[in-house]
Amino acid sequence: MKMKRCIVPSILLMFSLEAALLVAGRTSAADEVGAILLPSQGQEEAAMAAAKKRPRPWECCDSPTCTRSNPPTCRCGDEVDKCASTCKTCLPSRSRPSRRVCIDSYFGPFPPACTPSEAVAAGGN
Repeated sequence: MKMKRCIVPSILLMFSLEAALLVAGRTSAADEVGAILLPSQGQEEAAMAAAKKRPRPWECCDSPTCTRSNPPTCRCGDEVDKCASTCKTCLPSRSRPSRRVCIDSYFGPFPPACTPSEAVAAGGN
């Protein structure tokens, strides 16, 4: 009689484990087409797509300021004689009003340097 008592809980345990495996194998709600997403979900993909569509406001930058987000948001602090045609907001420099600074932000990878690293190390600009 004791043997029958042990078999019933064992069978119930096996069925519950199989049910747990079935539930775990189902697709999550995020995979479904009509799922409700949080505002933060999908922002990275949208930002990267927007960054690919828009040109960078400057071709290169020696003094970028970028956030640590993914993708980073970058601004260039270089003082130039004339801003690039892709720059929308070009203001006079605070230190030298005859020079200009593009204050546009760019979402995407870090910009390339204008001056080669060897020239910067040698003191050139």
